[in-house]
Amino acid sequence: MNKTARLVIPMDQTLHSALQERATALGFDSSQALLRYVSKAVVDERRIDFGQGGWGEPSQAAADRLNRWAKEAKRDSQAGKLKSFNTTEEFMRDLRA
Repeated sequence: MNKTARLVIPMDQTLHSALQERATALGFDSSQALLRYVSKAVVDERRIDFGQGGWGEPSQAAADRLNRWAKEAKRDSQAGKLKSFNTTEEFMRDLRA
């Protein structure tokens, strides 16, 4: 069973309403979801940016995973193990197969 803790943060109603609006604009379903996201990022020592187009910084584990996948893809490509397609139709036929 997951153990959860409840955090009560007293704040002005105007601030809470503005936080909820910003959370929704950022794609979160609630201000609580936004605060959980920020809390996790702080704990993971990630930098997050809520500016236009910013996705923040990946965790070290995510960066390591991405780098590993890139190396595997490059190795497989050089070994001729990856499929290649000359047209979109070829690609789509393979996808549907």
